[in-house]
Amino acid sequence: MLKILLVPLTRPFTLDYMDYWVEVVKESLSKAGLESTIHVWSSVEKPPMECYVWSRRQYLSPCLISWLYSRIASKLYYYVVGIGYLDAYEEGLNFVFGEALPLHRTAIVYTKRLTPEFYGEKPDTNLYIERVAKEIIHELGHLLGLGHCSNSACVMRFSNSVYEVDEKTRYFCRKCSTKLLEKQVDTL
Repeated sequence: MLKILLVPLTRPFTLDYMDYWVEVVKESLSKAGLESTIHVWSSVEKPPMECYVWSRRQYLSPCLISWLYSRIASKLYYYVVGIGYLDAYEEGLNFVFGEALPLHRTAIVYTKRLTPEFYGEKPDTNLYIERVAKEIIHELGHLLGLGHCSNSACVMRFSNSVYEVDEKTRYFCRKCSTKLLEKQVDTL
C-alpha cells in the first residue's frame, strides 16, 4: 500500500479542495492497480523566502523541493507532495506546473498557472481543481518511477501549457499502469 502525504504550502486555492484531491488521486491510483492511503498534513507549511527569486517573481523549484524534503519528507516514510498557490521555475525553463525528486520521495505542484484567471479568463473552480488533480497524479507518477509518456490522454504526458494539461486525463494509460505494476512500486 502506497503511503502518500499531501502538504498544503498556501491556504488560498488549496485547503478547500484537499478532500477532493485525496479522493481523485486515490481513485486514479486504484484504476492503475495501486492501493494507497493518503493523508493531509495538518498545517500550512509556508515556503521559505530564500527560495524566492525576486527578479523573476517566482520560486526556484529545486530549492523548495529540498526545503520540503528536509522539513517533512526526510522524517517520514511517505511519498510527499506539496501543493501551493505559487509560481515556480527550474533552470532553463520559464515555469513548471510541478516537479518531483524521486530519490527523496518529494514533489511539489505549483497551482498559480493552473487558474484560468492567470490567463485572463473567467474563474472556473471545477477546471482549476481538475488541473491540479492531474498535476498531483503526474508528479506522483514521477515519484513512483515513471517518465513522460507519448500517449496524449495519459496523465504522464508532458504539458508545455495549461491547455495541454486540459487535453490529458487524470489516469495512467495502460502502458504506464503496467510499468507501475512491473516495477512493483516500493510501498514504503
